Amino acid sequence: MPSLAASIPPARSARGDAIRNRLLDAAEKLFAERGIDAVSLNSIARYANQLNSSVMQYHFGSKTGLIDAILERRMEDLNRRRNELIADIDTSDRTTALHKVAEAMVLPFAEHLFIEGGSSYLRFTAQVSFNADKSVFEMARGKHDSAVRKISALVQEILSDMKPDLVRHRLALVTNLVLFGVGEREKLRMAGKHSGVARLHTDDFIRDLIEIIVAALGAPEAASR
Repeated sequence: MPSLAASIPPARSARGDAIRNRLLDAAEKLFAERGIDAVSLNSIARYANQLNSSVMQYHFGSKTGLIDAILERRMEDLNRRRNELIADIDTSDRTTALHKVAEAMVLPFAEHLFIEGGSSYLRFTAQVSFNADKSVFEMARGKHDSAVRKISALVQEILSDMKPDLVRHRLALVTNLVLFGVGEREKLRMAGKHSGVARLHTDDFIRDLIEIIVAALGAPEAASR
């Protein structure tokens, strides 16, 4: 009878972890620059100087598994930061509560705009989010979105006088606004352009985005026709 120890897969080695992280860095950068569909697993391996043709399958299984691994690595810090920002919100004070929620939606993501040399993750997230076959929301749901789900519940409570479907609709719109707006600004920043969402100073851009989200979430309901 085989021993129990023999059935337990070995822990990843330090070298294996280093290779895996190098592959994740390469994938994030190439996906950000070229788009999800234009980048193959083999091209990622080559970019990371890995000549073993099966290295991607060994570490991630598939492109979907690779994208999931990138999200998992990044979302841990984003969730922690968002949870800090939504702690102790008083939902009875609508304006203040919505402002804190908007900060939690924007700041952990937009803070990547200050990374010297640029943030591949911002552009990667925009690529995944607006790729018809690989929605970041579907991939993260139930696994990497704990803080997002808390934010959703908070907004439902703050706007309890509104129809739940309307609140969910507004949350989806402002989430897309954050992902696209910040991702587009990062793309323009890296291209050295000061147009569109890159016209304002970064601090002003972030403050304005927060105010837009507060206004969008708390806007009066449109009259029914």
